Amino acid sequence: MSIVSFLADAAVTGKVADLGLGSRPEKVRGVLGPEGCADRKKKSLRLDYGLVEFAFYDGLCEGIFIQVHRLLNGPDEVVPDAFRLSFPGISRTVSFDAVRSDIEGRGGYYLEGLRAQTGYRHYRIAGSAVVLIVNDEPARDAEQLAAGDLWSIQISAAG
Repeated sequence: MSIVSFLADAAVTGKVADLGLGSRPEKVRGVLGPEGCADRKKKSLRLDYGLVEFAFYDGLCEGIFIQVHRLLNGPDEVVPDAFRLSFPGISRTVSFDAVRSDIEGRGGYYLEGLRAQTGYRHYRIAGSAVVLIVNDEPARDAEQLAAGDLWSIQISAAG
């Protein structure tokens, strides 16, 4: 599977490695392993696995955030061990157009433009709570995302 297909699957299904909204932290750790960084505040918990983060409230997953921009640090630094064999040869950036094409090529899915904020454009898969955020600023050097590169995918009940 390519990273583009992985991201498109997550966007369409609302799941990462069969982990979705409503999952419990124990299930996430069981699938992705114990190496995730945990940040707890009262009833909230964030499990950060580099490329993907899970946000929990009162023991249930309320948000999944795929931080595609972190690939700039090098895929070996941010891709969880559970995914390493799934998509070898990951580049440091991912084109939004490639992910959009994969999503819309599946039939029955299309992306609608939402708001823009300085430096970013937001798109939602119509009828869902999945938001794709795209960098809209030109890169000043090779260590930055270019305009049109995918920044992140946010999966939440709120959208």
